[in-house]
Amino acid sequence: MYKTYHEIELKFLIDNPRLVHMILKKHKAKFIGKVFEKTLRFDTPNNELEQMGKFLRIRTGFKNVITFKHKIKNRNFKEREEIELEIEDPIKMRQILENLGFTKVLIMEKYREKWLLNNTEIDIDKLPMGSFVEIEGKPREIRQVAKLLQLDFTKRITDNYWDLWAIFTRRNGIKSENIVFNAVKDIKK
Repeated sequence: MYKTYHEIELKFLIDNPRLVHMILKKHKAKFIGKVFEKTLRFDTPNNELEQMGKFLRIRTGFKNVITFKHKIKNRNFKEREEIELEIEDPIKMRQILENLGFTKVLIMEKYREKWLLNNTEIDIDKLPMGSFVEIEGKPREIRQVAKLLQLDFTKRITDNYWDLWAIFTRRNGIKSENIVFNAVKDIKK
């Protein structure tokens, strides 16, 4: 299956995922499921895709997909053109991409819960650098759901997890470019 569309979303750093769960359940949000997702991000050795605002990944979790994203300028929301294709064999797809010259591979691990509410997709993500709520939909609906979830719109995040990881690793003296749980095991909390 192949689809292309404009993805519009916001992230919020959260301290209490249980509160978000309670609110979602109270408002009868539809729970889709919870999985461990692994993302492999591909680029050339010189980061040519990143320099052009482009992103190529293979993700396993709810399903196996290859995704291409391209940044669209939007001051208030994270907006991307997204082309996604479901794939059968992520290992073979990785071999194809590496043989095409996309030999720089970064890894991201996260636990993701997926919910649906008011024409939005709400993801609760646990990553090595914290827990986040990601709301995807139309801008008006994103704002409404953020308010419903008691999230402060002025604290919205339009950066991707790779950008947040770079900030987190600088602050904590972590050398890993990969967003993996074992990279943070020695941080004193």
